Amino acid sequence: MMLNGGELAGTRLVSPRLLQYAIRNHTGDRVDAFMGMPMHRGLGPHLRGTTENVRGLGAFASPRAFGHGGVGTSYCWADPDSGVSFAYITNNRIPDPWHSKRLDQVANLVHTAII
Repeated sequence: MMLNGGELAGTRLVSPRLLQYAIRNHTGDRVDAFMGMPMHRGLGPHLRGTTENVRGLGAFASPRAFGHGGVGTSYCWADPDSGVSFAYITNNRIPDPWHSKRLDQVANLVHTAII
């Protein structure tokens, strides 16, 4: 729905303007205290941006890619530039830094496959 400008199955759920506002970078390159890196927060999801690393989105995502994760077991993202969305769900919760490395490796593999 978010990659489709706010429509799902022909029904508008949110306006394109609201969607653009929600996935805009509201925090710039400010470092997220919990994650220890810039997270480029939107209103809910965060964006890849242009910094070296953003947890979960990998190094190859376009700066406009956005996503959000669960507590150590899941992550989903969408890339407006490629039109691809991806969800990763596992029943294996591992602590950081391993969880972040796992998310980034999986995201990089998906982005590499679609480039």
